[in-house]
Amino acid sequence: MGTRSLERFVQPESIAVIGASDRQGSLGGAIVRNLLEAGYEGKIQPVNSKGYKEIYGLPAVAKISQLKSPPDLAIICTPADSVARVIKQLHAIGVEAAMVLTGGMARTRSWQFRPNSEKIDRIVKQTRMRILGPDCLGIVIPHRKLNASFLHVPVRQGNIAYIGQSGTLASGVMDWAYSRGIGFSHVATLGRSEDVTLPDLIDYISQEPKARTLLIQLDEIRSGRALVRSLRAASRHRLVLAVKNNRFSDSPLNPVSSPKGLSRRDDLIDEVLARAGVLRVNATDELFDCVDALSNRRERFGPRLAVIANGRGPAIIAMDRLLHDGGELATFTQDGSQALKSQLPDYVKAENPLLLNPELKPEQLSSVAKTVLTDRNVDALLVIFTPGLGTDAQANADALIEVAAHTQKMVLTSWVGEYSVEGARASFDRAKIPTFDTPDNAIKSYMYMVQHQRTQDLLRETPESIEIPVSAQHAGLDEEIRNSYKAGDYLSPPDAYKLLKAYGYSCADSIFRNTPNELIKDAQAIPKPWVLRVHHKDYLYPFAYGTNPRERVRSVVRDLHNEKELLPAIDSLSEVITERFPESPILGYTVQTMHRALDNLQFSFGIGRDNEVGPFIFFGGGGSTADILVDRQVALPPLNANLAEKLIRKSHFYEVLQERSEYPEKDLLTLERWLVALSHLALNHPWLSGLEVNAIRQQIGRYRVIGVAAEVGEPVKCAILPYPTELSGSYTSPNNVEYLVRPIRGEDEPQLDAFYHRLSAESLRLRFFSARRRFDHTELARLTQIDYDREMAFVAWRDGKIFGVVRVWIDPDDVTAEFSVIVDDNSRGERLGFHLMSRIIEYLKDRGVLQIYGSVLPENGPMLKLAQRLGFSNRLNTADGVVEVAMMLNSEKYAWQSKRMYPV
Repeated sequence: MGTRSLERFVQPESIAVIGASDRQGSLGGAIVRNLLEAGYEGKIQPVNSKGYKEIYGLPAVAKISQLKSPPDLAIICTPADSVARVIKQLHAIGVEAAMVLTGGMARTRSWQFRPNSEKIDRIVKQTRMRILGPDCLGIVIPHRKLNASFLHVPVRQGNIAYIGQSGTLASGVMDWAYSRGIGFSHVATLGRSEDVTLPDLIDYISQEPKARTLLIQLDEIRSGRALVRSLRAASRHRLVLAVKNNRFSDSPLNPVSSPKGLSRRDDLIDEVLARAGVLRVNATDELFDCVDALSNRRERFGPRLAVIANGRGPAIIAMDRLLHDGGELATFTQDGSQALKSQLPDYVKAENPLLLNPELKPEQLSSVAKTVLTDRNVDALLVIFTPGLGTDAQANADALIEVAAHTQKMVLTSWVGEYSVEGARASFDRAKIPTFDTPDNAIKSYMYMVQHQRTQDLLRETPESIEIPVSAQHAGLDEEIRNSYKAGDYLSPPDAYKLLKAYGYSCADSIFRNTPNELIKDAQAIPKPWVLRVHHKDYLYPFAYGTNPRERVRSVVRDLHNEKELLPAIDSLSEVITERFPESPILGYTVQTMHRALDNLQFSFGIGRDNEVGPFIFFGGGGSTADILVDRQVALPPLNANLAEKLIRKSHFYEVLQERSEYPEKDLLTLERWLVALSHLALNHPWLSGLEVNAIRQQIGRYRVIGVAAEVGEPVKCAILPYPTELSGSYTSPNNVEYLVRPIRGEDEPQLDAFYHRLSAESLRLRFFSARRRFDHTELARLTQIDYDREMAFVAWRDGKIFGVVRVWIDPDDVTAEFSVIVDDNSRGERLGFHLMSRIIEYLKDRGVLQIYGSVLPENGPMLKLAQRLGFSNRLNTADGVVEVAMMLNSEKYAWQSKRMYPV
């Protein structure tokens, strides 16, 4: 998969349409017609088996073998039973890319086409052709005059790339967007594409300069881990918006089961998209509104909203939605309030929201809106207008458009109604001012953007460094468990507790024995009072009880004080288990020191696994009602302190903790440490398919585990790559100066900022190609909180300071990597730059990257000499005024890879 040969889909120089016809209603005919009407400048070659000489004035051939030259792209519009044969014929003449627009092959009711679909999958693997579809809409790229689709409306040129799974939904979006004047840089849908995947298209299109915003439509999550990495890479430099349909597991059209431990898989999808830096909307109408707002958004944006309305009712609707969604109503400054009082009648309060007369005049709206937008406490303005006697919808719209043209703050509008405000809305569309049918739709769209901004800010926060007391024995324990258990097994209670203790968790004292007599004999080793647990096979798995009330047998007896009380308790519990679960044999017994929860605060946390996304972490209220109350908040590992805190704060348990705790911040810190340790546990033991831990708050800032269940599965990697500790190493310079050389991490932001400030202006100019001294938090966060899948940076560290940084950006297919390197001005003679470059080259070679390259200013003599010593070739790029240096690291395996590389 990957982005191999995708350039043939998005910038083909020649296209063959297989199954073309000028017959009314022909799919192939619609493709040819759209290509011609879009002004496609390449060669179009229609193929029709009935022997048409011409199709829409273009010379046609009857057979694929009669094509004079292999096209860059073939578009297949033939019946389903012929598609596999057509792909074989295209491969025979050297075609590398094809779109299958034929429908019906992926529908459940079209069972007769399943053999054809399976045959196509086999042929794709044999030929290595890139196939998009079947059931795809096609591709439209307006700025390249390419409309290789069967859309019924033209697509305007713009900067939004739409990539979706549903062709019919895309058709509706394009119809709506055309009527609103919204343009797109790219439009593509996949259908049931097994070869070209959603991550492939995201990776390729997000590198296109015209695609400034990505709009992703998802029916289902496929290639989940690859999708997360593609979205994370795209959202670092572009705004990415997603609408994910199919929220509920009992949907009859596309049922999706929830992973064990979660009642709704959609909660996990929410977290996946947020962690990837993506703004998610919930419904199609909200998608439309957000597209409108995004296409017209201003650069300056913040959460504090001001509202102007000429009616109380619509303003109340807006306030209800704003408060429901957790919005922030701006409070005017004293100067702003005084200015408004001078413009308003005495009976109108100079407060937010501003309720003006129903007979609103353009002059008043203009004056008030200007004052509000100049208030430093206001980030955005929503104007709600209701038509009526004595007021002019168009005149008020024109007045507001004039005001909005002179501000960088966001202005949103809701001209309520239809007949009387149609022209005003059209004026807003032309002026690129977001306009909405109702006030609550305007607020919903605005709050989506606010929430996205908050998520982005959280992901960019500099995390605190939390030291986790991980035992040095965890690697040996990992090997011991893998040798003793197979996939599908549960861990015995002693091994499960041993695993937790290796990561610093405080656990209740306990002993596990296979028989009652052994348990009674050894119980004295455990401090009293006791809790007795009886373990049966089905109970030892995590999430064993689910939400079925019948299964909620409390296989526990509390407050036992001596051996005489143990045997009757064992007999009583064993009898209940045998009666209720006759197919689940009793496997052993545990005596545990009883600990009472402070203020009855019990919680659960652990690890689950999703088939597509991989491991996830959950946290929430605990005890026997954990599954019923559904207080399981989810996050993706790896977690840092900030992300752990966010996960805890989302839970109902934290709300109770805030109410009960005398020192909530101390309690929060302990819980953060526990969750970061859990993240380490998930990363270090990928075979752990499930872990459910119950714990109690024993005293302020102290917690204790009282129950654990764990399951072994096949190893699965996390969707987000963890910090690569194994790449750390040391370097001793010729002057005997010791450096720690390791991958950069988010906590390094202050040190990186200090490093840049120590550098000379000339060093910074040679590195960044411009004179600069200031790096803001957003940029520093992007440089330190990197995605180790697509980027790598090594820092040279000594005495708590950074003395050098080398960085590479790696393309999605591991073909090329662009480097940059900079060292401290006072480290000359240490050969630090040479060592850092050697380390990054070694890393890229081991990873399998084919080529490293970079751009160097001609006057940067030291860097050019360093590149020459390392074996780089160089050539002068006179157009850009730089020297391009490059070096091969590994041999290419396929011809397409050489086309991506710089000449060496």
